[in-house]
Amino acid sequence: MSRTRTVYLYGSVFLIRADLELRIPKFSERKSSSLQINDDIYEILRRSLAGYQISRSECLRLMEIENGSPDMYHLFFVANRLTHEKFNGSGEVHAQVGIDFASCPRKCLFCVFGSASSEHLELSKEEVVSRAKLFEEGGADAIYLMTTAGFDFDRYLDIGGAVREAVSPRMPLVANIDDFGPSEAQELVDEGFTATYHVVRLREGRDTEIKPETRIATIKNASRAGLKIFFCVEPVGPEHTSEEIVDLMFLGRELGVAFSGAMRRTSVPGTPLQRYGEIRWIELAKIVAVTRLVMGDSVAAHCTHEPNLPSLMAGANLVWAETGPNPRDICPDTSRRGGRGLTVQECKSLLWEAGFKTGRSQDLQHRHQE
Repeated sequence: MSRTRTVYLYGSVFLIRADLELRIPKFSERKSSSLQINDDIYEILRRSLAGYQISRSECLRLMEIENGSPDMYHLFFVANRLTHEKFNGSGEVHAQVGIDFASCPRKCLFCVFGSASSEHLELSKEEVVSRAKLFEEGGADAIYLMTTAGFDFDRYLDIGGAVREAVSPRMPLVANIDDFGPSEAQELVDEGFTATYHVVRLREGRDTEIKPETRIATIKNASRAGLKIFFCVEPVGPEHTSEEIVDLMFLGRELGVAFSGAMRRTSVPGTPLQRYGEIRWIELAKIVAVTRLVMGDSVAAHCTHEPNLPSLMAGANLVWAETGPNPRDICPDTSRRGGRGLTVQECKSLLWEAGFKTGRSQDLQHRHQE
């Protein structure tokens, strides 16, 4: 059996196998035989550090890891090490401007816009431009423009073009909108968009009125037009199985996305899925870590949402600041008092607390231009 070390870290005790070469600060040591990492978990993590692509069955095994166990801390360390080595210890803050608060025709059961409401709010083009510029001045690494599915596409292009002219030409501009075809994808590129945030959500077609095939078709349309694909395993709730979650991990890799990660579902008051509640941050961190191992060296970043420290110590290095309408917030402007949205500086502070470098946006943007 391999030699092991008992390590006390952040108030927890766990054993480190010497041949795994986990470079963790040693605060104190003592002999123990009850805290050793499981051999099968060790082998999966060892292979991941060596650059091997893990299998679906191995991912399912990692999803079985008990929260708070020595295996969990080993998993977190390996995912975090992969991220710090791949991205040179740099964190990213992407910033989203929500444009409209309105009843959405897609009726997603987890979204505040999916609930029938007569309330309607829409930011003017000038206001969207102003908020995008404030995000850039604050040091954001990418600007997202989000709308509900019913928003007029031509008006969206007009707003996007105005934002493109107002911010640096090096600033990634990301579309977060309804599904679209090949011609719309090309129009987005022509207007200066560089990427789209588009995912197949958990239980797509059951908890939403969109077929998974439609979402995948949009992703492929965007990719063919030259848009980068920003992806995430979301929105994760307590009712979702490990099999469902792992399926989306591998779908992201198969689609060749620029980044992946994981987001937990917010229990939004008044939404049909509120009754299920939320998973804990530590559970989300485990999903973030496993997803990081799945994506390997194929990505330019690894995300978590909403911003949280456990995930930033388990392989994530990208979080979002938000303003305007937010699908997880009953407040029409998520950046106002009482809203859920964080500022760019608040996000940078979280990244700093987790040990990441958070320079001005231009320090990191080159990765998105490659």
